[in-house]
Amino acid sequence: MSAFQPLTTTHELLAAAAREGQGITPDDGSLDTMGLDFLVVHGRDAAGTRWIVRSPRRADVIVGAAREATNLAVVAPALAALGIAVPDWRIHAPDVIAYPRLDATPAITLDTGAPVWNIIDPAALAPAFLESHAQLLHALARIDDAGLRHRSLAESRAEVAEGIAAAKALLDPPPALVARWDAWLARDWPTHSAFSHGDLHPGHLLLAPDARIVGVLDWTEAAVGDPTVDLAMVKMCYGRPALEQIAARLTALGTPVPPSLVAHAVERCAAFPALGAAWARRTGNLGMVDYLKSQLEVCAT
Repeated sequence: MSAFQPLTTTHELLAAAAREGQGITPDDGSLDTMGLDFLVVHGRDAAGTRWIVRSPRRADVIVGAAREATNLAVVAPALAALGIAVPDWRIHAPDVIAYPRLDATPAITLDTGAPVWNIIDPAALAPAFLESHAQLLHALARIDDAGLRHRSLAESRAEVAEGIAAAKALLDPPPALVARWDAWLARDWPTHSAFSHGDLHPGHLLLAPDARIVGVLDWTEAAVGDPTVDLAMVKMCYGRPALEQIAARLTALGTPVPPSLVAHAVERCAAFPALGAAWARRTGNLGMVDYLKSQLEVCAT
């Protein structure tokens, strides 16, 4: 197998899409380099339809993309009944992925480097957002497909242990926080698994004007495993009250979230910097270290 050669220019990405049969004109000549895993070009086809063209930054991303393609095939029909769309990959080759852009507004954008919230106020979430978020998680929890990636609870514990070791080496976390991580790791964990998106931060949620979730991006990390992965992201992005409100809505929908699971989600949120440190060390992306250090106190509250 030849060594991985990343595409590095707008021309190369669009040439790869053209090779796969899709002509696209860029909106401008610049690459979107905000993503950690992909370089992106935004453009339009001859009919004016907006497209996203992505190319992997690293060889390991190709493996993740194959996994994401499987996830998309499973979740697309499951979420369609809720009016929630996912990317429709019209092109999927090792060096290029392309699909029509979903027409909705991300809950948060980072175009200027600083986060800008759109439509929702994270400190006072609209009922439509809370309800559609709960419906999304309820639908995901009901997915059970043998072709999906499965992480056992033992594997999840091992990931946390790896993260704690990485955090000690890279982040210099406070001893009290390390003790909290260790105590959580030693505690009883949930006895059941569920399918989770795995990275439901606001930038991956597309909203209608009334704050309903109508699209979800980036399914690379989706897997069957710890049922609180997505709930922990709710806690991290919107706080404990939002977590408890969504947990109550999930229970009403038929996906029980008892207090023990809420508590587990809170501890998983507190361990986010450790899990991020493991990823940074594994991928060599040490540019994340300063950000993760800044999150040590934020996630622990």
